[in-house]
This record gives sequence, C-alpha cells and structure tokens, in this order.
Amino acid sequence: MPLDYLARLERARFPLLVRKASDVDKVRVLKAAEYITASVPLGPLNTAFGEEGEAVIFGLTERGESALRNAVPPPEAPLQRGRRDSLDD
Repeated sequence: MPLDYLARLERARFPLLVRKASDVDKVRVLKAAEYITASVPLGPLNTAFGEEGEAVIFGLTERGESALRNAVPPPEAPLQRGRRDSLDD
C-alpha cells in the first residue's frame, strides 16, 4: 500500500491533477482502499504501457486520515556495539 504517497497527499491542495503513470497507479490503489476520493477516467491515456496517465484527487477520506494516524514508522536500524567508524582515526 503506498502510504508514503498518502502522507504526501495529506499536505496537498485539492483538487490535485496527477499525470505520472506510476502515481496514477498509486491513486488507483488508494482509491480502491477507500483512502482517497479520486477520478481515474478510462481511456487511452490511462493504459499500463505509457509513462503518462491522468487522475484527479479530490481529497482524503476519514479512512485515509485514520490510516495515516495509525501508521507505524519504519523500525530504526539496530545499534552496533564495538564497531569503530573511520572518523575516529
């Protein structure tokens, strides 16, 4: 689920026009999950074969806002003991 993209949308101004094909795919996923309201028209522009697409995002839903509030940040890398950095030389 593209939650990082949803987090970027939280700060966007709506309606938002999306034209990059990879972002249109994320819009489709978020719309199917009912995290956003959006329009992704059918047509030759929105095929899986191009680099461009088209979608309009109207906003986040309550479910999308809740998903952002409950999102767990990625775990931090564990500390490594006994390792010397090259800066200590």
